[in-house]
Amino acid sequence: MGARRLLTLLDETGSTNDDALALGRAGAPHGTAIAARRQTAGRGRRGHVWASPAGNLYLSVVLRPRVAPSRLPGLAAACGLGVTDVLNKGQLKWPNDLLVQNRKLAGILVEAARDNAGEPFAVCGVGINVESAPRDLEAICLAELGAAPSFSPLAEALRAGIVARVDAWAAAPGGRPLDGIRDDYLSRLAWLGEKVRVLAAMDGVELGRGTFETVDPWGRAVVGGVAHASEQASLRPLR
Repeated sequence: MGARRLLTLLDETGSTNDDALALGRAGAPHGTAIAARRQTAGRGRRGHVWASPAGNLYLSVVLRPRVAPSRLPGLAAACGLGVTDVLNKGQLKWPNDLLVQNRKLAGILVEAARDNAGEPFAVCGVGINVESAPRDLEAICLAELGAAPSFSPLAEALRAGIVARVDAWAAAPGGRPLDGIRDDYLSRLAWLGEKVRVLAAMDGVELGRGTFETVDPWGRAVVGGVAHASEQASLRPLR
């Protein structure tokens, strides 16, 4: 199946992640993707609503990396690198959203599931602010940066970029989540070496403050000598 046939383009849908999850459960192959110009029920990490106006790009890709379960927590980082490979802008906010000028350009959501045959797969959803960005969320769009690529070529480039990064990550030796990509991931991280606040993922309660020292091979952010998993915490700059 050719790359173009792996990508379905829509003017509007509820959620491209929901669409891709349905395709994955039905057995859709690795790299199958849905892209839409507008979503009516988009969502971000931890169930947050993702504003999805027309004029931007919403893409979800079915992924079936052949890796040991111990490596799967690194999938989100691999997907984030795939997005930066294509856009060639900004820095990754741990664990994997994309910032430019400390404003969000893209949100990335990876969801795991099993298909009807019981095989595991994942969906990587990406929302790119192309022509507009919600001002109340301190976001930025490609148009403000002087480039607003057309919908179809950008959707295919992102699909291919994410798949290529995931394939390279899956082929790398090692059993830890970030083996094969950690150095590249660290080179693209926002706030590394700076003072940050650590917030609880569920309620935003501050858990601590300190220097953002690194992300360890298991994908945990190390702040002030303490390792935090992305399921439990998020970071904000201390400014």
